[in-house]
Amino acid sequence: MPEWSVSFFWFALVYQLPALLLGVLLRLVVRHPLLQAVFLLPGTVVHEFLHWLVGALLNGRPVSLSLWPRRAANGQWVLGSVGFLNVRWYNAVFIGLAPLLAVGVVLLLAPVPPVSGWRLQVSDWQRWLFATPVLAMCLPSSTDLRLALRSWPLLLALVAVLGLRYYV
Repeated sequence: MPEWSVSFFWFALVYQLPALLLGVLLRLVVRHPLLQAVFLLPGTVVHEFLHWLVGALLNGRPVSLSLWPRRAANGQWVLGSVGFLNVRWYNAVFIGLAPLLAVGVVLLLAPVPPVSGWRLQVSDWQRWLFATPVLAMCLPSSTDLRLALRSWPLLLALVAVLGLRYYV
C-alpha cells in the first residue's frame, strides 16, 4: 500500500485520469441499457456494496441487494439497488453518498511513482481497466442524493460549524 503524501495524492489523481475519461466515454457512447449494465457491472457491484456496507455500519439495516438491471416505472433503467429499514436523519447522508468512497479505493490502485520517473507498463492498463467502471459508477445517483438530503439537520449543522470556523 502506498504511503499517503500530497505528491502521491496528486500523482494518483492524474494517474487515474485515463480511467476516468474512459468511464465517461463508456457512459456516453454505450447507450443500450443492457450493454451498459454488462460494461459497468464491476462499478455497480462496488457502488451498491458501499451503500450496503455503510448502511450496515451505521444502523441503516440493509434488507435487500439487487445487481440485476431492471426498468423502473418512469422508463429509466436501474442497474442496482439496496433496500434499507432504518434510514434516519443521522445516517442518510452517509448511506446516500457512500459510493464516493470508491474514489479513494481507486486512488489506492495507483503505483508509487518511482524517483526516476514513471513509464507506461502493462500493469497500468490492467489497473485502468479495473478502475474504469468503478469511476464511472462512483457518483451518487439522483435517488442517492435525495436520500442524503434526509440528513438536512446534520448537513445544516455541519455547514454552520464550518462557517463559524471559517469566519471566526
